[in-house]
Amino acid sequence: MFTLKLKNRSKLFSIFVLLLVFINFNILISQVLSDRTENIPGFSTQDKVYPNESVKYNFFNNITFDIITDTFIDLNIEYENNIEYRWIFFQINNSNPISLNITSRVLMQNFGISRSLQRRADNEYRYRYDCILRIKTNTTIDYLRIGSIKRSIYGLNRDLDYTLAAYEPSQDSWVLIDTTEELNESTSEFSLSGSLSNLQADTEYFITFYEVTKVFDNWLLVIILIVGAIGIASIAILISKKDYFQYLKTRTIPIEKGAHRLSLEDVLENENRNKIIDLILKEPGIHFNELLRKTEIAAGNLVWHLDILETYKVVGKKRIGNFIAYFPYYQKNPISNLDLKLSKSKLTLSILEMIEKEPGLWNSVITKHFKVDHKTIQYHINKLKDLNLIQFRSEGRKKKIFPNLESDYFNNKDK
Repeated sequence: MFTLKLKNRSKLFSIFVLLLVFINFNILISQVLSDRTENIPGFSTQDKVYPNESVKYNFFNNITFDIITDTFIDLNIEYENNIEYRWIFFQINNSNPISLNITSRVLMQNFGISRSLQRRADNEYRYRYDCILRIKTNTTIDYLRIGSIKRSIYGLNRDLDYTLAAYEPSQDSWVLIDTTEELNESTSEFSLSGSLSNLQADTEYFITFYEVTKVFDNWLLVIILIVGAIGIASIAILISKKDYFQYLKTRTIPIEKGAHRLSLEDVLENENRNKIIDLILKEPGIHFNELLRKTEIAAGNLVWHLDILETYKVVGKKRIGNFIAYFPYYQKNPISNLDLKLSKSKLTLSILEMIEKEPGLWNSVITKHFKVDHKTIQYHINKLKDLNLIQFRSEGRKKKIFPNLESDYFNNKDK
């Protein structure tokens, strides 16, 4: 009897051990399946992606395509063979299985698209990404998030601004996608991402990144003109190059030339320096990489010419975060650090505007409105707090957010 009990216990113990091994094996298999990498020797692939799986596809020419999904996807991807060094991330959430076709080309014309994204308000949009994606599915997609690392090698310069945009041929127009720029503090890299919802079945959508350039044609710059004993008060004008040169020649301001032995006339008559001055007058706040691209002057020569212009106080510069902005030289820059920091992050500014319109909001409400991860919203809220633009009040369990109306930003906003 005792022996029988021991045998039963031993059998139960063996079953228990086998069950543990089976459970651990399944956990291991699910982990392997949930995160895999596929090295593709060419430019196209067909694959099946399963729910809660993350797959990285490394194509020829240093092209990477990452996808994560909560549904089954019958995936077909094809890149044009002259595309290189691109990294794209897709996150798809859907209630039904999907058959997804993604095709990529360098030129819009290769897809029969003749219309580009036109200037809107104070922004100009330039297609320089050299990679446009055509997306088509057999069923409606509830949610699609698209992103990329903001790195020059991937076609996205860290010092420039970008937005995602989508084109639907039946509408013959581009739609801007609200694009978020985030800093990964562990890698010190910025990423760009935007989302679309309710993409229709059997409909072609074209998605790409556009470079965004601020156009200052309508700005009234506060330029302080002090002309010696005349003591002219500051006036708000968009100054022409002719007027600005006249101001430079007639002002009384000490200049330490250092190693330079040029006269002011020599400084202003140089062709390359004239290009630089033209751009800075047209786009106050323009940064170095944009000057480099638009002037087509070699980087070393551009640094040398800018040094001369700074020495002779023709232009001034200001470091804003990770880039240097250049302005016409005057006693005070018309654009504050705060304005530039906010303009660099559309989501930060949008959150601030929402808080201003609806004081007393809290994190989860803002998260739901923008459909962005709550950690991302918290990052931008912390940024607004550091800039002293918001303040908190605890009401019960809720930590409500209000605009700090005593800050200089709000005091000067309507002036």
